[in-house]
Amino acid sequence: MIRIGHRGAAGHAPENTLVSVNRAIVLGVELVEVDVQRSRDGELVILHDKRVDRTTDGTGYVKDMDFVDIRSLNAGQGELVPLAQEVLGACRGRAEVLMEIIDPLAAPAVLRLLENTASVESTIVSSFHHACLLELRTLKPSLRTLALIEGIPVEQAGFALSARVNYVGASLESLSEDFVYHLHQHGLKLFAYTANDPRDIAWLTRIGVDGIISDYPERIP
Repeated sequence: MIRIGHRGAAGHAPENTLVSVNRAIVLGVELVEVDVQRSRDGELVILHDKRVDRTTDGTGYVKDMDFVDIRSLNAGQGELVPLAQEVLGACRGRAEVLMEIIDPLAAPAVLRLLENTASVESTIVSSFHHACLLELRTLKPSLRTLALIEGIPVEQAGFALSARVNYVGASLESLSEDFVYHLHQHGLKLFAYTANDPRDIAWLTRIGVDGIISDYPERIP
């Protein structure tokens, strides 16, 4: 079972901050999951929501703010919003990174960053925007990608095969043992999100998922 820290270890520290990332690593994760999008001036920042309102003391859309303004915000307990390269640096040699692209227009910049920092082999790129994942695999066939979904599609593995991904990330609420089996039959691995209750973690383990994303990664066996 692959243990994956959600936005670092969001149950223990402010999500998507360096302290959260480091806490996840200390708790023994194999993968640190974070979210990336672009600021107005093109910097790749680690922040999930399209607005900064929920996770910082600021307000406004990330895409409408320069990085210097985003960096001035309190992301919780005095933490700052990190750059993607800072997270990659914090994880290097300690854990791999599962990086979710929020804005598909950021995909080419993410790939350049991974290539420039020699992080392609240690990073899995995920997104709900499956077209951008296909674009990335076309540009860099060695890059591992993960297609995120919330519900089970009619053609169970078709979307993943069309996007040429290696992994599927599916919501805990929509998963079934049959779906996990079907993906495995097509050579795909399945990560489930976001499981915090030990009963859910036990059930996911029983139905054979390959990895679990949790705010409390230490609860994953």
